Amino acid sequence: MDPSSEFSSPLNDIKVLEFSHVQAGPVCGMMLADMGAEVTKVESSAGDLFRVPLEGANFYNFNRNKQAIALNLKTEKGVEIALKLAKDADVLVENFLPGALDKLGLGYEAVRHRNPTIIYASISGFGQSGPFRNRPAFEPILQAMSGIMDATGEADRAPARVRPAMIDYCTGACTAFAIAAALVRRERTGGGERIDVALMDIALYAMSPYITHFKRRGELFSRTGSAHPATAPNQNFETRDGFICIAAGADHMWKSLCKGLDIEDVGDNPRYATQPLRAKHALEIEQIINRETKKHAGRELEEKLLASGVPCGKVRNIAEIVDEPHVQERGILENIDHPAMGRMTTLKTPIVLSGKTSPMRRRAPMLGENTRELLKRHGYSEGEIDEFIAAGVAIQHEF
Repeated sequence: MDPSSEFSSPLNDIKVLEFSHVQAGPVCGMMLADMGAEVTKVESSAGDLFRVPLEGANFYNFNRNKQAIALNLKTEKGVEIALKLAKDADVLVENFLPGALDKLGLGYEAVRHRNPTIIYASISGFGQSGPFRNRPAFEPILQAMSGIMDATGEADRAPARVRPAMIDYCTGACTAFAIAAALVRRERTGGGERIDVALMDIALYAMSPYITHFKRRGELFSRTGSAHPATAPNQNFETRDGFICIAAGADHMWKSLCKGLDIEDVGDNPRYATQPLRAKHALEIEQIINRETKKHAGRELEEKLLASGVPCGKVRNIAEIVDEPHVQERGILENIDHPAMGRMTTLKTPIVLSGKTSPMRRRAPMLGENTRELLKRHGYSEGEIDEFIAAGVAIQHEF
């Protein structure tokens, strides 16, 4: 951790109040925090749902650089404290079911009454409007409903989920972008903003080329495993020790691939001369290329094809990629010491500004770790804070 890092923090004076859990909301808050914002995470006494799975690996990655306060928002005093925090904030981020914070007295109108210039960002599964608005949603549900799952996996197998929660990541990033845009506009107009971002909208946005094609042609692509349904060769091929992904859809790349594999006669075959023809004969091409790639070890073939100008990459597992010198040099990995977990590796927000990545100013907080400090900062006395903790209105983590 290096608080004196030369990283330029563009959101240095921005205060963010985050009522979020699991992933999309925390990713948004983390990105704002990494860009220098002061982010205060508000949790219930139960804590974020992601404090437990994978020994908290999700939580520790998505809640870096934040302070944490734990409040019982089912009490009048807990809501009063939250509103006091919101009055001093520039941004509020929440990712609960539409209307959930309204019922607690912390909805947009209630907060805007106290803070007219607030930028209030709501993340939900299906948005603040529409017939599905009250449906709960997690990443796999959105993958299933949006067409992503139906498009993923092998043609003769059941639909498969994409393991990383890509919709959550993208939703968090899009919300952070929306907040940054709203902050820029507020500088010009002085007005606040109500932001509505839905995971379903983000998932459909990712599927936009296939939606456009379907609306034009009425065609649905079948699942194609690692292959692309419209270009070839663009998929995984077998090697002696695993698989290599080759994406040589363009005509000149196809020629380079055939040259690199010493099958130039195939590259000259008019049957495969254009991209549409190769897509038409994709299964033939897969068999031809696979026969050649199996003669090589993955890294050896990767090096050979790259030298020939062919986009490719050996299929690596996590253990292999994190040790790559390239990943080490990019500086995206960060080792931290955690009071409960010991030494652990997390990842930074993948943005480089003026050659610098965002520094770790704070590790992810324990539940209620900064409660006393934050309440003091907002004008509460030690006696009042002791009363809140004794009454279960607030929780302070004790080491």
